[in-house]
Amino acid sequence: MESIEAVEKEIVEEFEQFPDIDSKYGYLFKVGNDLSEMDPSLKNEDTLVKGCQSKLWFYLCQDDGKLRLQVDSDSMVIKGIGALFVRLVEGRRPEEIRNLSLRFLDQLNIWKLASNRNNGLLAMIDHLHKQAAELTVEH
Repeated sequence: MESIEAVEKEIVEEFEQFPDIDSKYGYLFKVGNDLSEMDPSLKNEDTLVKGCQSKLWFYLCQDDGKLRLQVDSDSMVIKGIGALFVRLVEGRRPEEIRNLSLRFLDQLNIWKLASNRNNGLLAMIDHLHKQAAELTVEH
């Protein structure tokens, strides 16, 4: 399996193919729309990402020691970003995503603020780190 950094690089290169911000957002929306539908029963207080203005649910689970991430949001932008995290997390062990960060999002050139200044993005990464830590303790 490729490293998280290699997948981040692939994502950045995909976005670099688009000449302007509108086409980058169009691609982000497509990536979000391509996600499998999240089971409505998984949309609950435990999976709701707190601190994000939009409603966003991250359900992280393990299957044979490998992580699976399901994502949904009422925002097309946030759902697209969630889909990028799915690519980074799927198939990994919980301890592998401890160092998952937002740096690659800054390289997509779709934000006015640096990602570490965006409370919603910080809430996403914190939620993933917390869920992964809980899965590490459980197993």
